[in-house]
Amino acid sequence: MHERSVRDLLNLYNPANPLEKAWTIPAPWYFDERLAQLERESVFAANWQVAGHMDQVREPGQFFTMDVNNEPLVVVRGDDGKLRAFYNVCRHHAAAVVPETQGCVKNFRCPYHGWTYGNDGSLKGMVEFEGVCNFDRADNGLMPVRVDTWENFVFVNLDGRAAPLSEFLGKIPELVAPLKITETLKYFDRRIYTLNCNWKVYVDNYLEGYHIPIVHTGLMKEIDYPRYRTEVFRYASQQLGPVKEVKPGDTGERVYAPGPGSKEALYFWIFPNLMVNIYPDNISTNLIVPLGHDRTLTIFEWYFHDAHSEKVRERVRKAIGFSETVQQEDIHICEAVQRGLQSSTYDRGRYSVKRENGVHHFHLLLSEFLEEK
Repeated sequence: MHERSVRDLLNLYNPANPLEKAWTIPAPWYFDERLAQLERESVFAANWQVAGHMDQVREPGQFFTMDVNNEPLVVVRGDDGKLRAFYNVCRHHAAAVVPETQGCVKNFRCPYHGWTYGNDGSLKGMVEFEGVCNFDRADNGLMPVRVDTWENFVFVNLDGRAAPLSEFLGKIPELVAPLKITETLKYFDRRIYTLNCNWKVYVDNYLEGYHIPIVHTGLMKEIDYPRYRTEVFRYASQQLGPVKEVKPGDTGERVYAPGPGSKEALYFWIFPNLMVNIYPDNISTNLIVPLGHDRTLTIFEWYFHDAHSEKVRERVRKAIGFSETVQQEDIHICEAVQRGLQSSTYDRGRYSVKRENGVHHFHLLLSEFLEEK
């Protein structure tokens, strides 16, 4: 049987169809390694990616390292107070200039041959390098990466061609600003999960509340599901899940009890892989990192009001335990979907017009960036 080309696979999806007539992206998009490579180039490198937190680089000289889209990076606050990001690759023989995960320095010294760079990325010195012709120190500093911030997040853009971060985020900062999350909530904990599924399976699952009544029976008790809705923007979407009002005579334990009047759980997604979950008393973030065409890393982090004080520890424990339960339910269903996507009997599916406009929006964005290459 003749193997289909990447162009043939892209042509299997028709982004021109409106939601009520549209089919989902085809199954091979979830397991073809060539598509996964194309995504690394045209989706992840081309768009803003979260690299870390402002808390890690508050003071001059503070830095942290990480990999973004398989590229080693270092983000540092210079002595001049400016935030910068660089490829963590020595310009001499490509060793990691900064092997530590975080710290505070004036200079970075490569552990291979001792080349030294300032925390502004400039090449300060080379060991035993006299006599080399046509070498300009000014042209051999660490290679810069575009960097910007929103709330407590540090973003980077690898190919440097993305729209400004403020434009990319669109309405999201305006919607989040009244919550004052950076001012009022503090980092508490992190959990990392590895899933045996394509990253898009997890994003699909996140972007619809359609599965809540079946998969998340505990969450269903908290959310006023008939009023659940999704709004889409240019590069992001928002799901609004009103929290059920606690009424006199209600029985059973509730995780979120807002009291008289209903408050909303807000689920923000920013293309392609950042999720911000806002509940009445805490927020959590979820960063989705592809490890391969069929393996995905999800990095959960929680923020609370005074989470370390004695009086709120039990509430924090309950909220994280509840989130863990929801996550395990999602892992189970996402891994089952990945197995089904590779069945010879499945090609593609349809969208629920009422519940899956967010998934459709994601697939349109994905198709848009894949077609640009």
